Amino acid sequence: MTALNYNNNSVHALSKLSKSTLCLSILSAIGCANAFGVEITDEAKIKKDMEVIEVRGIRSSMAENLDVKRMSGSVVDAITAEDIGKFPDKNVADSLQRVPGVVIERDGGEGSSVSIRGLSSELTFTQLNGNFIASSPGEPSRSFDYALLPSSMIESVEVYKSPEARLDEGGVGGTVLMHSRKPLSMDANSGVFNVESTYADVTKEYEPQFTGLYSWKNDDENFGILVGYTYQERTNRTLSGATDANVWRYTGTGQPTDINGNAVDNNNGWDVINDAGGNSYDGVWFPQVVRGSVLNEKREREGIQFSTQWRPTNRLELGFNYFGFTLGQDRTESVIDIPEWSLNSDFLTGVNLDGSGSIVTGMQYDVMASGIESDMQFPWMRGSYVREESTSDTFDFNLTYEGDNFKARFVIGNTKSEGGPEESWEAAYKSSNAGENATTIQNAAQTAGWSLEQNNVSLNIDPNTLANLQSGIGGGRDAGSSNSSFVRSELEEDYYQADVDFYVDWGFLKTIRTGVKYRNSSLHRETGNTFFLDPNFNIAAGEASEQGITRFDSYQWNGGMPLAQNVFTSESNIVGGFGINQMPSIDWDKYRDMVTASYVPYTRIEDNFVYDIEEKISAFYIQGDFEFSEVRGNLGVRVVQTKTLTSSTDLYTYQLDHTNDETGEPVTGDARFVEDYQLVTQENEDTQILPSFNIAWDATDDLVIRAAIAKVMSRPDYSDLGAQQRITFVSDEWANDRAAFNEQPGFSGSGGNKNLKPFESVQADLSIEYYYSEGSAIGLALFHKKVDNFVVPLVIDVEQNFAGKNNIVDAGTINIAPYSTVGNGTDAISKGAEVFIQHAFDNGFGFYANYTYNKTNKADVTVNGEEFGQSALIGSAKYQYNTSVYYEGDAFNIRASYNKRGETVLGLNSGLNVYQDPYEQVDVNASVNLYEGLSLTAAVINLTKSESVTRLGDDTDARLLNSSYSGRRYYAGFNYSF
Repeated sequence: MTALNYNNNSVHALSKLSKSTLCLSILSAIGCANAFGVEITDEAKIKKDMEVIEVRGIRSSMAENLDVKRMSGSVVDAITAEDIGKFPDKNVADSLQRVPGVVIERDGGEGSSVSIRGLSSELTFTQLNGNFIASSPGEPSRSFDYALLPSSMIESVEVYKSPEARLDEGGVGGTVLMHSRKPLSMDANSGVFNVESTYADVTKEYEPQFTGLYSWKNDDENFGILVGYTYQERTNRTLSGATDANVWRYTGTGQPTDINGNAVDNNNGWDVINDAGGNSYDGVWFPQVVRGSVLNEKREREGIQFSTQWRPTNRLELGFNYFGFTLGQDRTESVIDIPEWSLNSDFLTGVNLDGSGSIVTGMQYDVMASGIESDMQFPWMRGSYVREESTSDTFDFNLTYEGDNFKARFVIGNTKSEGGPEESWEAAYKSSNAGENATTIQNAAQTAGWSLEQNNVSLNIDPNTLANLQSGIGGGRDAGSSNSSFVRSELEEDYYQADVDFYVDWGFLKTIRTGVKYRNSSLHRETGNTFFLDPNFNIAAGEASEQGITRFDSYQWNGGMPLAQNVFTSESNIVGGFGINQMPSIDWDKYRDMVTASYVPYTRIEDNFVYDIEEKISAFYIQGDFEFSEVRGNLGVRVVQTKTLTSSTDLYTYQLDHTNDETGEPVTGDARFVEDYQLVTQENEDTQILPSFNIAWDATDDLVIRAAIAKVMSRPDYSDLGAQQRITFVSDEWANDRAAFNEQPGFSGSGGNKNLKPFESVQADLSIEYYYSEGSAIGLALFHKKVDNFVVPLVIDVEQNFAGKNNIVDAGTINIAPYSTVGNGTDAISKGAEVFIQHAFDNGFGFYANYTYNKTNKADVTVNGEEFGQSALIGSAKYQYNTSVYYEGDAFNIRASYNKRGETVLGLNSGLNVYQDPYEQVDVNASVNLYEGLSLTAAVINLTKSESVTRLGDDTDARLLNSSYSGRRYYAGFNYSF
């Protein structure tokens, strides 16, 4: 007897595929066997007598993807592993980008988050085996960090674009369900070992990767154990050129406009720019800061999986799953900044404008512009070093009981993650000797400048800068910008779920599904500081003092910051992202060694600088699955109640005096600035009724027509809800001391919005799919989403009541300008179309392609009921195109994949939307079969050396915000499956 097995699993949905020629043949063979006296009821005996023909590889995987899509009652796309422990890509997110309508975001060139049909990744709900996975890399997020999860542990992924009542709520964009392997669905003593090495052009380093997975089950096939382990070392290097991430300024006193003359709400005004030649520039846009940065990151990833299944009877199954992920990161960043500090005629020698004459695209500076050498202070040379670790641990116990007419399943589980720096440093130096008590001005760089090209930033500095710094010329230490602060977070959720499916025969109604779920999640986000103190410092006395130990007790304010000449080196191998003729950078090993040799670390968690969010979520659902004639589908409703308790500490900083006018020395302690904290707590309750309806019609043997309509929701991001309000007051004295930096007296600030409402969307889908041969299909889908309460970042002016502060500020109404926050948008529309085609030729070749078009409107944005403008949906892209071409033979397989994402909206900045340019990338995967089970594998990721580019506004390409390049990466190794 022969069984056909895809990827070591028995052919599924056999009864539903009755129209398939292949399935009819198998059914006929089984029927003939029964007619000749084979006892079909003796399942174990039949399995022993079977000859198993395993169909594996790219072709079978893509056929199975279509199988899942075709038989689903909802709008679903699927990805399945090509073999045991062999997912289609190095990262699950990288594989998902090939699904119609899916766009991924990358971190260090590696897929990290997923957005669906033009909505933010925060609106994609990701689950593993039907439950939430906590991931908390420092700053917490609802968006799952795919970089944490080894793809080798995943057997298949389903992307639900239309919801069902039985699925957990949370995905306005869509829901991604990842399924791990289970031991009873695999052969006994089967598994995989994979060893690889990776290399990137930006790092020029070779690094190892290892994956092992082993599955066992007893002879009765009622008890099994599966264990998996993954280890990976990887160095990422991201090269970025950028203008300031927060501010593009507009000169003059008039209303800012874009190049088309449209008014823009920009609160970052600046006086008229004058250069050394006597030219004035009024009514023009310019970036506050232009920079180049190199981010070096060492990643070490480990993943552990342990799963068991036990079927003590034919009706009862017990299971336990554990997943543990660890991601360690050592990260350094080197930055060269050219800020607006010296934007005056004493230094500015040239200004370049774009063709419209309204946007500055280049500036050149010279310390001798005024005729004498002046204190230019830039390029500003700074950097950071972070050593951090993120962990995620998830376990669940599950019980399934199959009755005569029902199936019950119970799950209890816990998921917990924590992450953030174990060590964090920041340091900054100026080109001049400012702050070094020098009587004569010395500048390491005599000239500096920048220009914005079409797609990248170019910087130029005096080529003698590094040599001068190493000779002790210039290199003033910037203590105010040197610190060791960090952010850590811990996210935990307990979940309890009970589901019962009743098999009925009530006409067209075949199954009644019902269930309840309770989730109790808590998030704690905190900040801390590490101060490095003199060994003779009296810590007990410092802690007992009124102000406690502060940053002014740390090394950088007490002569302990290393001299530039002792710690500066240079970054090289800058092959993309930006251009620069020379890049001085801090040698962090030397810097840390010098500080720790003379000073003692003192770490303090800031008790008054935290936020906590607790959510208690109760859900109930009922769903009916129906089938009549050639029609099938489901109708249901999910009722969800969310109770949210948010607590945060608001910080008020009063900047009083920057420089003592008599001595010229920096002011420290309370005379410099004062900080106050205030705990703010708010409780909200929200109830959502979420109906859903999905229907599929098998119009012919090969044609499926689908329709769906539903209401869905997503909860606001943690940081948008909980972020502290940070208000800064600048006194007249402080502003006068820093007149060269154009700091304005008064209040400014930022903060979250505890009154944010959950995202809501009413969405509809209509699609047609034609399955014209085995493993081949073509389809068209239309979708429409009406989204309310989407979250948009804003920079606005606000008024609020103020209790007063001693004799600094009187009580009353204060104006905070600018104030950075978030607001809810209403009546946003996202609509579009998807088309796909998949074809497998008989000669081993095949291809897959899809195209998604998405159109969104600009919707109203409000804060606490007050309208502040309009914005497009954050994360929305106009179009996306993916294609994969492959060949699969007996000796080798090869696949080339191309994906392109259209212009994407990222948020609001300086009164204008931020847009990411279209991005395209080509990846190639190949394998050579050496002998049974053993293959040589290779891959090239980002063959095209593509760079990511963002701009401010869509009226011109001249306002470049960022361009970054993370490299082309190569993989080579051996894969042994058994």
